[in-house]
Amino acid sequence: MTDLQEFASSSNGDKWFVGKDAATNRLFVLHRGNASSGGHETSSSVDAFLNQQPFGPEREALVVFLEKNKSSEDTGIRDDAQTPSLRLAEEYLRLGGRRRVKVDDNIVSTRKWDDEPAMASSFWKEHIEPLDEKKRREVKLHLPSISDD
Repeated sequence: MTDLQEFASSSNGDKWFVGKDAATNRLFVLHRGNASSGGHETSSSVDAFLNQQPFGPEREALVVFLEKNKSSEDTGIRDDAQTPSLRLAEEYLRLGGRRRVKVDDNIVSTRKWDDEPAMASSFWKEHIEPLDEKKRREVKLHLPSISDD
């Protein structure tokens, strides 16, 4: 575990880091508990961390961190920061997709407010609809929120 970058900390002293596994070259999240709780460390893949329920402020901090660093060459994070679900969501939006995510009591759904370009609609049908529910949910969580409008 090298090149740990802190992306969140809590008032009780817990800290969260992003690192890159030297063997696999994949990003992971390291949680380091505070000293009074023993300072235990747990690590998980970025995807697993982003999908842990319930969502906490550290999840949002990771999303912001990944967004901020996806184009930053000096961090070495750019290629690995984009999960397959993020890449699908970004491509859909790049094609003009207009779906917005709604998260209510941890139930994730989307709503298409306006007609969207045929390419975006086709991309959704070909690449996102066939995914299993969990992977489709991951993609939806990367879309703009209904409350953002």
